[in-house]
Amino acid sequence: MSITIITILCICITCCVGIFIGSLKFRGIGLGVGGVLFAGLFAGWMLDKYAVHIPADVLAFLKEFGLIMYLYSMGLAVGPNIFQALRKNGMVLNAMSLGVTALGALLTFLVFKFGHISLPEVLGLYAGSVTSTPALGAAQQILGELGFDAAQITQSGFAYAIGYPVGIVSCITVFILLKLIFRVKITDEVAKYESSKAGSDPHMQGFNVLVNNPGFDGLEIGDFLKMIHYSMTISRMKRGDEYIVPHEHTKLQMGDILLIFGPRKIFQEVSFLFKMDPDHDLMEESAKQIQSQNLLVTNQKCVGKPLKKVLGDKRHHWVISRVIRNGVSLPPTPDLKLAFADQVVVVGKQADTTALIRYLGNNQARANDTRFIPYFLGMIAGILLGLVPLHIPGIDAPIKLGTSGGPLIVAVILSCRGSVGNIIFYTPAYVLNAFRFLGLLLFLTVVGLASGPGFVRLVAGTQGLYFIGMGILITSIPMLTVGIVTRVTKKMDYFSLCGGLSGCNTCVPSMTFVANMANTDAPAIGYATAYPVTIALRVISAQVLALMLV
Repeated sequence: MSITIITILCICITCCVGIFIGSLKFRGIGLGVGGVLFAGLFAGWMLDKYAVHIPADVLAFLKEFGLIMYLYSMGLAVGPNIFQALRKNGMVLNAMSLGVTALGALLTFLVFKFGHISLPEVLGLYAGSVTSTPALGAAQQILGELGFDAAQITQSGFAYAIGYPVGIVSCITVFILLKLIFRVKITDEVAKYESSKAGSDPHMQGFNVLVNNPGFDGLEIGDFLKMIHYSMTISRMKRGDEYIVPHEHTKLQMGDILLIFGPRKIFQEVSFLFKMDPDHDLMEESAKQIQSQNLLVTNQKCVGKPLKKVLGDKRHHWVISRVIRNGVSLPPTPDLKLAFADQVVVVGKQADTTALIRYLGNNQARANDTRFIPYFLGMIAGILLGLVPLHIPGIDAPIKLGTSGGPLIVAVILSCRGSVGNIIFYTPAYVLNAFRFLGLLLFLTVVGLASGPGFVRLVAGTQGLYFIGMGILITSIPMLTVGIVTRVTKKMDYFSLCGGLSGCNTCVPSMTFVANMANTDAPAIGYATAYPVTIALRVISAQVLALMLV
């Protein structure tokens, strides 16, 4: 049997076994994709035991390609939500990420200086303790550029494999300690989060009002919206027994019932002008006469065009109530530029929207297409960016974003922009998830295969226990310190705090642990907000540590 076939079989079997191990849970906690790493370690040990050697250049190719695919796909997925996440708690959570990363890097520096651990081992331990695969990739890459040989670089994989489960357990332990320190009551924290969310949620919401203010009688809706708030939309109107789709020239009358879409923050503003009408639900009442349709933007001529170009100057028998982009509802302001695969929510009779449907495209099959050429063009741009040396004052050697940071940054930029000229960089979410998972599987499998023999020997000795202790310090002290400071100074609810701390350590199992305490989306939102910035910080910090300690 050729070594090529053996390599393919080994990788496939390792992935299958690793995914199965990761799916096993104890009290709702599992290793997740980390199970692939441990399957790879065992497979690597077995191959070494029976003197089966996979060529190092083959493993190096698979590892680098997997890492690039993972980071680039992840950047495309999270990029559009990064700036949205920087609202309110977003700034605090990203400051937490900076604090946790800085303290973790400082402790790693001290462990290297006084702990008698080699540079590759301490970098691997750092990456594993914060469960950051990109940090390991960045560390191994720069170690190679600094002249370390393959055997020395492999030591980082040993330490990473030890630090990884330590990082998961330490995160969960910190959350339990925070719960005890602040005497957290689950119901109170959920209520606190929901109250905060209600006052700051930027997403569009629908509410019914009664026109009872004589000052607005006879005023055109277009003039009213300009005068009050452009981010509001009046999508339906009831006048007497008739249901109407109003346009900007429709005049308000006393007794009209309006369905208004807008951010939650304008509820109070509108309640001063009109009477809230909880007895009516125009959405449901008018459903037989007026339909709401989600139209996909798939006509390339519309991409990058502001809504005012779509609307034109004509009086329409339909109204755009909101635009949904990456799951977030946006107000249909005249200057809002459409992006490929945006969902334009249109209210009106289906017969009246035929021309709009034709103009927008509304082609689900085209939206689901995977555009491989733009995907790989963006990946190429990311790789090239990663090769550019960056000079930082105080550090002799230049820093490179490498195959970790370059593809990630380019992906974020391209996903936010949407298109460059006629090239559309939109990739369906299910495709990105598949590419991201496949890339991560390849990377972790290869790390495990390369590290397996040395890992077993390391764990079997006293040095393994020493590494575990150092890993606990690198994980726990920064999280506990930043968690206490944030709770005391910002009064953040427990679930958002723990979700953010999980994002600071890119630790999904710990976020799942907190999420299982109560039915709330706070941990997931906190995690998603801190995660993108954390990825970049971990990659950069791993490279800076390597250059400072070499």
